[in-house]
Amino acid sequence: MPTEGSDWEQFTSAWDELVPDPYLGEERCRRNRRFGRVLAHRDGALEPLRGSDFFQSKEINRAFGGRLRVFEPLTDAVLAGDCLPRLLRETVAVVNEAAGKQDWELGIHFIRVIADSGESSEPAPEGRHSDGHAYVAIHLIDRHQCAGGRNHLFRNNESRAQFSVAMTEPLETLIVSDTTMEHSVSEIRPEPGTESGWRDTMIVDFNRVPVPDEVTGRTYRFLR
Repeated sequence: MPTEGSDWEQFTSAWDELVPDPYLGEERCRRNRRFGRVLAHRDGALEPLRGSDFFQSKEINRAFGGRLRVFEPLTDAVLAGDCLPRLLRETVAVVNEAAGKQDWELGIHFIRVIADSGESSEPAPEGRHSDGHAYVAIHLIDRHQCAGGRNHLFRNNESRAQFSVAMTEPLETLIVSDTTMEHSVSEIRPEPGTESGWRDTMIVDFNRVPVPDEVTGRTYRFLR
């Protein structure tokens, strides 16, 4: 997928429209985000779903689990654009190669983590973790004047990372089997001589859907 041109610029401008995460509390993280849900049908159709609520158990998420979090939704402009559907279809195709073609409920997180001068910010305040899904895709959208932000992948119950990378290019991607792997990401900080920096990511959660008609929030309309 191209990472230049007017379509890409319009897509990435959505990260400038994210809003502060209201659930951070005292965590050492400054984070803006939006969240949306899409039903990815096995025939390739993408159906946006109503509702932007997100829940993880306390066992899954030590920092934020056990409570319903409701985020600001993805904007209509993002849903109507060309880039999001294309990126979702490409990601679903990769996961289907590993898991077999099926219906998925996708949770789509647009996240900007910000670090100000003299301070660092934790992209994942919960530390090493899994998210309670079948698969998780982590797409880098942009980095601006920031250092750090290195992703680490671990097999469950193993202390040594199997893979580690600091993604630097737009649309560098990690796709993780969330039932067999855990992941973490190191703090970000502004580059020397700069007042602030940020790291933009799009994270896609994959949840298996045995019966599409039972998924809540169905709209029966489709992304192009």
